[in-house]
Amino acid sequence: MKIRDALRHTKRPGLRVTTVGMVGLAVVIALLPLLGETDTLAEFVSAYVIVLFFTGTFLYGLLVLAADVATQRLLLLGAAAGVAGMAAAYLGGRPETLVEGPAALPLTLLFLADTLRMGAAVCVGLALARRVTSPGIALLIAGLATAADLYSFLAGPTQTLVEGGPDGGPTLFGHFLGYLLVWFPTFGFPLGFALGISDFIFLALFAATSGYLRLRHPLPILVLGCVAVLVAILTGLLLETAIPALPFVALSFLFANALPFYRSFMNHRST
Repeated sequence: MKIRDALRHTKRPGLRVTTVGMVGLAVVIALLPLLGETDTLAEFVSAYVIVLFFTGTFLYGLLVLAADVATQRLLLLGAAAGVAGMAAAYLGGRPETLVEGPAALPLTLLFLADTLRMGAAVCVGLALARRVTSPGIALLIAGLATAADLYSFLAGPTQTLVEGGPDGGPTLFGHFLGYLLVWFPTFGFPLGFALGISDFIFLALFAATSGYLRLRHPLPILVLGCVAVLVAILTGLLLETAIPALPFVALSFLFANALPFYRSFMNHRST
């Protein structure tokens, strides 16, 4: 089943939705750092909601646009977008440059780095979703992704990135991993919060898988995934520590598809 078939009832063309997401992200990245510092939890939440709304819109539009693109071309586009996004981050859209405060060129490069790397993630997630042939495999992927992300956070690469080297600065490996983080602003800060590229890959993968397997419409899966990211960010904010978002995203996917998964399991048992 083509994802576009699952989206036919909508009247919004993919290009229009993608454009709305891109313009919204451009405005958010340009203006939020200039609007004064965040003082209350409500302001934090509102900034996160605004960013995730336009991020989700952008991802949804890309999923529609790329639904009928051949897998080989999709992977080539993803590779090109990923390289271009990392180049934009290297040229100035990275924490070392942005920590000094909002400036036109770094914020422009941040916007390019974010959108290009998210575009690469959608391409990869959509290509992977085409290889998922059953609800059982989808469940396995969700479980393995959660376990791998928790390991990375507790004892693997993510912990290395967070803790840094002996002198408190980033290690060479941690510096490289930093290019896999997509940064977003909040009120008064160009560096508000970050999500890993893997989070966007799985947001796209889960939404596309739901469409291909005829479990649920991709849009609510993506919306629930973005809500799960918001819950993860707020949990980390309340606990004053970084929290991986992918387990929350995987749980939202399992929750949204609980009934289709159960029916598939029962049908499999009956045969």
